Amino acid sequence: MKFKSWIEAARLRTLPLSVSGIIVGCGMAFADNSFNWLLFALLMATTILLQVLGNFANDLGDFQHGTDNENRIGPKRTLQGGGLTVGEMKRGIVLMIVLSLAVGMTMLSVSFGISTGFWIFVIIGLAAIVAAIRYTMGRNPFGYRGLGDLMVLIFFGFATVTGSYFIMTHHISVNSILMGTAIGFMSVGVLNVNNLRDSASDKESGKMTIVVKLGVRFGQIYHFVLCLSAIALIAATLVMEQRFAGMLWVLLPTVLLIMHGLRVLRATDVKTLDPELKKLSLTTLLMSVLYVAAIIW
Repeated sequence: MKFKSWIEAARLRTLPLSVSGIIVGCGMAFADNSFNWLLFALLMATTILLQVLGNFANDLGDFQHGTDNENRIGPKRTLQGGGLTVGEMKRGIVLMIVLSLAVGMTMLSVSFGISTGFWIFVIIGLAAIVAAIRYTMGRNPFGYRGLGDLMVLIFFGFATVTGSYFIMTHHISVNSILMGTAIGFMSVGVLNVNNLRDSASDKESGKMTIVVKLGVRFGQIYHFVLCLSAIALIAATLVMEQRFAGMLWVLLPTVLLIMHGLRVLRATDVKTLDPELKKLSLTTLLMSVLYVAAIIW
């Protein structure tokens, strides 16, 4: 029973989203003949550990702030359902911090050795850990002040795509920034669907997301703009890479992304949007894989 509760707390359905940026960043490095399989494995492991850390911290933070209550629409969280105790979750968070640091520092030493680059990325990694914890935990957490979207853009977009590309190649390209923005926008979209779905209970508990601050209709339009912007950025990178035939590779996920955006835009009851979380997460992963296929084929 405890094992099942830990799996539920890890929220495995969020993992495709967290690895999408690594796939894109490392795929771009492969296209530039700068790929390293060991670094790829370590980057994947570090990203997954940070994602699980964030999910554990989010479960604890929302539970402590009273956001996870009977009025919440989504799946019942682990602490809310009694699957784990607060003490157990805190120990799980500490374990994830230790593992993230150990694997992450190993990855950085493989890439940079013990150099200036190593220490710069150690600071970035520590910032990622703090952001994962402070998203919902502590006083005035980011997610309760409408800053969740910015944090997701930075850490799910730029940190994963541009960061992994830099760790592989030791330089930054314009396309890695554009793709970091595109993956970041789709990741923000997943958060936005969650915020649309939970807007009523978030407002009651004082979780001031962008949707709560600016309204559900704004959130729906904002979501559609995020989807279209991501598509435009991906198309721009393929044009800049002169991979015109590669646009056919990403046609299917582009159609799926537009259909998803329209469903969110036209929804009359945001409480029904929970299935769209998984759809957007998997579409982002599919888009990432096919984009990489398009640039290396």
